[in-house]
Amino acid sequence: MRRRLRRNLFYMLGVVVSVFAVYETSAKAAGDVDPLQDWGLTELAHRLRPEFLIGTHSKPEQFRGGEATHVILKNYNMVSVGIYQRSTQRKARNNWNFTKVTPIVEFANQHNIQVYAHPMFGSNGYLPDWLLQGEFTDEQLLDIIEDRIKTILTRYRGRIHILDVYNEGLSRSRREWREEDNLFIRLGYHENEIGKWPVFLEKILVWCRQYGGDDLKLIYNDNHNTLLGMPQSKECIQLYRALKQAGLSIDGIGIQCHTKINDQGVHELSANQRTKGPVFDAGLFAQNLRAMGDAGIDAYITECDVHLYGEIDEEKLQLQADAYRSILKACIEAPACKAFKTWGFTDASCWKPMTKGNRSLKYEPCPLVFDHDLKPKPAYHAMQSLLIELIQKKNEQ
Repeated sequence: MRRRLRRNLFYMLGVVVSVFAVYETSAKAAGDVDPLQDWGLTELAHRLRPEFLIGTHSKPEQFRGGEATHVILKNYNMVSVGIYQRSTQRKARNNWNFTKVTPIVEFANQHNIQVYAHPMFGSNGYLPDWLLQGEFTDEQLLDIIEDRIKTILTRYRGRIHILDVYNEGLSRSRREWREEDNLFIRLGYHENEIGKWPVFLEKILVWCRQYGGDDLKLIYNDNHNTLLGMPQSKECIQLYRALKQAGLSIDGIGIQCHTKINDQGVHELSANQRTKGPVFDAGLFAQNLRAMGDAGIDAYITECDVHLYGEIDEEKLQLQADAYRSILKACIEAPACKAFKTWGFTDASCWKPMTKGNRSLKYEPCPLVFDHDLKPKPAYHAMQSLLIELIQKKNEQ
């Protein structure tokens, strides 16, 4: 009797195993196992390059639960947080405000998300009035610089992983520094056989490494450095090489990549509707990333978006999708490119507000990959499809 029961149990177990095997085989044939189309951007990118970062700029209210938080957790393994001097030190040197910083850092740390802080310093538009209008000696300016770095990086040491040490220092039209829009430039320059750099930038790099630790990635971030041959592209490479030659710690160059679809449906650099920018050339963009790699530079796409103007229709949304796809493709295929970060993720809270008097959700600028209701747009699906195609191609090799 016991033998019969034992035989029956083994038989039933064999049937179950056989059924499961048949189901698994059928599911694989049908493509139902490991459905890549249900994966977020981070998981897909990880399949291609485990170290690659997909990021978004963020606001504290997006980390309080709900759909926005779900979108971030599913699609991004890096978030940037603003540490602008005009907000963290707006009223006075010793009047600090971290209410918009700490919640994002804490959430990211809890969920194993990299934190990208932006920026430690920038051109005069980033500086508070007490600093711009104050009568400080050179020594006092240096003391203010060091004190700001020390305060922020000791507070968040080990919890911030990547830092824009300086934002938008180079001229947008010529190969030199924006001296007319930079309070700290009066401190002078240092120079070697490769190039020159401002004294203030050297001091910032030294103190960021001292107070931030060896693991903190230090990035110089700028715009108009997107395509091979642009003045700032050449200048950023030369700046990086000069700083390295001088023995200074710098880990990479940030490329902002604000773009738009113009009235003729052409993808251009510049997010301003009235400013005509260079046509975005995916080939020149890829060549620029290769040139940076050849110079030993890690490149970070730091502020990508694609603005639309006028009434938004399906044709414009598809052009936007094509634009996002071309930027991400060049980036993830370039070993030198370490991260792709959009300047936000939902049109509901994009950095460039809609035209006054035109509050319809069907109108500009709608520059991001999720709409006002946090639904994925064609741009999101284009990025997702690109990553899936690259994964499938990799698996076939």
